[in-house]
Amino acid sequence: MTTDISQQAAAICFDALGTLLDPADSYSHLESAFPSRGKEIGDLWRIKQIDYSRLRSMSGEYADFDQITSDALVATFAHLAIPIKQSDIDAAMDAYQHCAMFPDAAKLLRTLHQPWAVVTNGNRDWIGPMLIGAGVEVSDSHLFTSDQVKTFKINAPLYQLGWEWAQGASRSTVSKENVLFVSANQWDAIGATWFGFTACWVNRINQSPEQLGVRPKHEIRSLDELAALNIVTT
Repeated sequence: MTTDISQQAAAICFDALGTLLDPADSYSHLESAFPSRGKEIGDLWRIKQIDYSRLRSMSGEYADFDQITSDALVATFAHLAIPIKQSDIDAAMDAYQHCAMFPDAAKLLRTLHQPWAVVTNGNRDWIGPMLIGAGVEVSDSHLFTSDQVKTFKINAPLYQLGWEWAQGASRSTVSKENVLFVSANQWDAIGATWFGFTACWVNRINQSPEQLGVRPKHEIRSLDELAALNIVTT
């Protein structure tokens, strides 16, 4: 049974990639450029992108997320032994940067009453235009990015930025549990839970739970289900 925490959700933090924006939207370009290989390339690209962010976080060797994303793409093609030109990388990165907002995200953000922000591994000068271009109307003061802290989630500093913003947005003292963190990335929802947020995992692709001794407080299949949990007011 889900507990009604509608009074606790003083503010909401959303992840960006996979939660509000659909990176798989770029698969159509990959499929067109590399027939029958698009999804294979896209899936491995995403895995390497996240792996590279984790390795750089652990080593303290920060690089902007757009650079990591490009590096991960080059490594993906090498792993799959697909010959490429620089123009292939440029075109794929351009398609990625113009990925669409999920329809359920667009619907939710139009009707959401609580203050909300975006906490993302993206660097501001890259992810900001992506969000605005896709129709996510987030102000600069409500966007928290990896280049501000020179590390990536699940390291605490990015979540800390979201918590500090929430206290100002609600104009009162807000505990970590009072902040709802929403992500379609299970590892991110777990990281937010470890930080102390109330986390909601949007399990869009029906993944099995990881075995890390903790699970997000809430699990849904789409953002359409969020209001039904009585966590947010729309």
